[in-house]
Parts: sequence; structure tokens; C-alpha cells
Amino acid sequence: MAKESLKIWTIFLFGCFAYGITELLSRGYTHISMGLLGGICMLFINILNDKRALGLGLLPACIISAIFITVMEFVTGEILNIWLKLGVWDYSKMPMNISGQICLPFSFLWIFMSGLGLALDNFIRIKIFQIGAVPLINRKISPGA
Repeated sequence: MAKESLKIWTIFLFGCFAYGITELLSRGYTHISMGLLGGICMLFINILNDKRALGLGLLPACIISAIFITVMEFVTGEILNIWLKLGVWDYSKMPMNISGQICLPFSFLWIFMSGLGLALDNFIRIKIFQIGAVPLINRKISPGA
């Protein structure tokens, strides 16, 4: 139980720092809420990686993750940017945006970022917790091959 709790916190913290650093490198600043959101999304990616071990493909996992991230980004944006007026981000000048909180180009970016998240989850599984990684590409072997 303690090891599982440590694993969950480790995955969450890796997501917090990975997303915060990504924002710092890409736009020069971040907000603590983005780190927290990154941690939550990384936990979801970890759950998807477990499903991948049961046969969920890489692309479907990345698309499901991107949808989750987009929904979480919308909810977070509505709370932080609309209700609390913190102005953490504004996609209103981006094409195909909804309330300036989410936009289609970033939703597509989350597909790619989710693949990186799956690879990061594998790194955590192998290097920190010495448990088996989920292959990024599942190859099904036909009977008799």
C-alpha cells in the first residue's frame, strides 16, 4: 500500500514538473495551477498505460488522453480564467476556440504530448519502481507464427 501511494505521488509530481517546465520553455512563464493540472493528467495517462497493457493501442490511448486533457483544460479555464478572472491563458485568438479556454490546435498537440506522457510513465515504471513497462507499440503475434 505504501509503495502504491509513493508511485501515485511520484507520477503526479513528475506530471506537475514536466508540464510546468514545458510551459516555462515554450512561453516563458507558468502558473501553479498548470503544474497541478499536469499532475492530474499524468495520473490519467498512467491509468491509460495500464489499459494499454491489456491491449489498448497507442493512438487510441493518446486520443483518449487528449480528450481528457482538453476537458480538464476547459473546466480549469472556466474556473480560473472566467470565474476567478486570473487570466492564466487565453486562446481567444486561436482558431476554433471555445470561450478562449480550449482550441483545436492545442487539442491536437495534446495527442503528441500524451505519447510523451506514456513514455515518461514507462520511464517511471522501469527506473524508479523496477516494474515492467508497457511497450509503446503493441505487436500482436498471430497463432502459428
